[in-house]
Amino acid sequence: MPATIGKPECRLCEEDDFLDQNLAKDLLYSIFNPYYRERGRINPAEFIKKHLSNEELKQSFEMFASLFNEILKNFGYVNTFWMDKIEDYRRARQKAWEEIKEMLRKGDLSRDDISASELVNYFYEEIVNDLMKEGYIEGMIERIHRRVLLFSHQAEKLLGEKILQLSLQDLEKEDYGEHETEKEGMSIFLGYEIVEFDPFVHTFDMIDIQETLVRSALRDPEIKLEEKDLVARKPKHAEKCVYVMLIDVSDSMRGKKIIGAIEAALALKNAIKKNSFDELHVVAFNHNVRTIKENEILNLDARGRTDIGLALRKAREILKGRRGSRIVFLITDGEPTSSYNPYLTPWKCAIKEAENLRSVNAHLTIIMLGKDRKFLELCNRMAKANGRSHILFFSDPLNLKRYFVRSYIKRFR
Repeated sequence: MPATIGKPECRLCEEDDFLDQNLAKDLLYSIFNPYYRERGRINPAEFIKKHLSNEELKQSFEMFASLFNEILKNFGYVNTFWMDKIEDYRRARQKAWEEIKEMLRKGDLSRDDISASELVNYFYEEIVNDLMKEGYIEGMIERIHRRVLLFSHQAEKLLGEKILQLSLQDLEKEDYGEHETEKEGMSIFLGYEIVEFDPFVHTFDMIDIQETLVRSALRDPEIKLEEKDLVARKPKHAEKCVYVMLIDVSDSMRGKKIIGAIEAALALKNAIKKNSFDELHVVAFNHNVRTIKENEILNLDARGRTDIGLALRKAREILKGRRGSRIVFLITDGEPTSSYNPYLTPWKCAIKEAENLRSVNAHLTIIMLGKDRKFLELCNRMAKANGRSHILFFSDPLNLKRYFVRSYIKRFR
C-alpha cells in the first residue's frame, strides 16, 4: 500500500494573534530596560480612552491610568474601592491592545507610529501574556512588592541582537580592542612597518601597492614590476582573549546598575560570536558565586551581600591553565561586605585576591558604578596589588554596553 501522506496544516486555521518578531524584540527590550524610551507619533492612551464607559475615568484618565498600571503590573490586587473602575479600565485596555495589533497587522498603523516603551507602559499585562504564548517569557516569580519575569533562551537571543545593535550606534569607524599587542606574529591586523614580501608568511592582501610601485620605479623608471620589488606591511600579533566578567548582583545593584551590567554581558557575548576563538565567562557574585550558563544572563536578579574576594578567586580558577590574553572585568558599585576567608576582612580579602590574579597573568579592569571615597580607595589598592589594572567609573550604567563593544571590536565599518 502507498504511504499515507499527511494533510498539510491550513495556515488559515492557525492563530493569527502572534506578534511580529521585530515588534516582539522591541517590546521585550522595553520590559527588560524600563529606562529606555522610544517616541511615537500616536499616543496609545487614546485607544484605551475610547473604550472606557466610566465618565470619571475618562475625565481623569492620566491619574487613574498611572495608578492602575502600577497596581496591575506589580501587585496584582486591588482595593475594593477601585474595583469597578479598574475592571472598566482593564476591559478597555484589552480591547485597545487587540485593536492596535490588528491595525499593525493590516498596515493601518506603522511600527514607527507607536512607541514600544509606551505600549509596555499602558499594556504591560497584555504584552506579557502574548510574549508568554510565544515562548519569550517562561514564567514569573513573586517578590515583595514586585514581580520578576523569567526570560527564555529565545528572548535572550533577540535581546542580545537588540543590545548589540544599540551598542554599535555612534561608534567611530575604527576602534581597537585587547587583541592587538606589540608582538610580532600572524594576524589580519596590519602594522606600519614595511618588510620584504614573503609568500610563506604574508598574504597578497598584505602587499603595500604604493610602496612596491615606488620601489620598482626607483629600480627601473619604466616600472617593470618584478617579484623582488614586492614589499608588505608586517602584521601585528593577535591572540585569543579569555574574558571573565564578574557581575555584582548584591542588593545595592538593583535598577539601572544590574540592567547595565546584563546589557554589557550580552553585548560582549554577541560581539565575540563574530570571533569564535575568543571566550567569555560570566560570573555572578554576591556573598556566593556562580558561573552563568548560556541562557541565564537575562534572568540575573540583585540580592544579598558583596564578596569581591570570592569573585576574584573564581576568576583565577577559570583562567588557570587557559592560553591567550586573560582579562577580568569586575563590575561593582561599592565596598565588599562579606569575606569567604574567615581570617581576612572583606577589604583585605579583595586586595589579596586582586594580587593573586598575577599568578595567572590576568589584566584586571575595575568598573565602578559608585563613587564613594572609600570605595575608590579600595579600587586603587586592588589595582596596585594586581599590577596590570585600570579603573573606570560610569555615572550611567546603561553606557556600559557601548564601552565593552568599543573596546572589543577592532574595526567597525
